Amino acid sequence: MSARMRLFWAVTFPEEVKQGLDLLREKWSPFLPGAKWVQRENFHLTVKFLGEVDVSLVSALGEAAAQDVPRVAPFDIELDGWGTFGRPPRVLWVGVGGDLAALEELWRAVEEAAARFGFVPEKKFAAHVTLARLRQPQGVEALRQRAEADLAQAGMPYRVTVGELHLMQSHLTRHGPNYASILRLHLGR
Repeated sequence: MSARMRLFWAVTFPEEVKQGLDLLREKWSPFLPGAKWVQRENFHLTVKFLGEVDVSLVSALGEAAAQDVPRVAPFDIELDGWGTFGRPPRVLWVGVGGDLAALEELWRAVEEAAARFGFVPEKKFAAHVTLARLRQPQGVEALRQRAEADLAQAGMPYRVTVGELHLMQSHLTRHGPNYASILRLHLGR
């Protein structure tokens, strides 16, 4: 059996943005018992989740993406607002705005590169930053009462210049995942 790596393409954030997102975790965690919160060092915007990938494909995946990703010029996004996915709510997220056309162009470039290796393309891109996975929906309504004030207190919206795309490796541990960038591609080159 060949070695495999759990991989995804992502936009990473500067430390001050991670600190602000972590402040939301501190404020909101008392309202969401049992939630599995993303650790500060792991905050990111997933562009494409690849899953378990044979190690022998990693460099070729990077080379394929390197053909298309640099054609996308650097652009700005904004992190602001919040919401949930699922009924009942299972994922708590922060919204992504700003230059969504450029973000979608980046997403398409990554999708096209991945498709060359048999990865099934996603039909739609729902840009968001996951804050927590919810085991119980209780508490979400309580957040609605205070969320806007908490977002403002955390300094949102956050403007982020997207100038790089990272191929991230996810190591699953009993304490949660650890992410490491194994390849970085620059936009606009």
